[in-house]
Amino acid sequence: MHDFEPWMKYPPLTRQRLSALAGVMREVREKAVPLHDPHAGDNPWSLGCRIYARTCFALREFSAKHDWLAILPENEALRFTFSIGRVPLKFYRGDVGDAPGHCKVLSDAEALAKQLLLDLEGIEVGDRLLRLVVAGKDVEGQAVSVILTELDKGGKLTGKYLIPFDADEGTALSMLAPGIDPGPPSVQPLPQAGGASEQQDKRRKRNE
Repeated sequence: MHDFEPWMKYPPLTRQRLSALAGVMREVREKAVPLHDPHAGDNPWSLGCRIYARTCFALREFSAKHDWLAILPENEALRFTFSIGRVPLKFYRGDVGDAPGHCKVLSDAEALAKQLLLDLEGIEVGDRLLRLVVAGKDVEGQAVSVILTELDKGGKLTGKYLIPFDADEGTALSMLAPGIDPGPPSVQPLPQAGGASEQQDKRRKRNE
């Protein structure tokens, strides 16, 4: 297993795109965790279901605004697969080196996306599976990190990339101070030499 830069192997997986998705996933958790109420019967399972459903919803909404993100149709209602460019991915919450069994399985939508990626863009994914992992938690149960992992067909971790939360181009630009509009430039006429200039001064004084 090794750290890798995903865009070197999978060009559509840019740092900015991955960061944007990581930010969406973190925001979902930040809003969902405070709603968890153990005294009313909530448990870790119900919290996980709420966060999963809301993350799927948030990614669908996000895909409507960004043409590089697509939600892939799956036969099973609860199975969620998406693609960045044409590169298919799934997500889960847990340990980086221990993906759940269902995350180690290649779905029909994922297999089709991988074939289209090869046919249309010439990018060979082979038997590799790509997963976004929400890993770790702080004292309030919020996401500590989102990591892109690469698995072989047996589910063994072959690569990982810690996604920064601050690399989204739109976010970076919005944090910049607003520019100052200097207005149109002020153009002054060049002074004329000698008598011509003196005659203009006299003419201007007569008109005042």
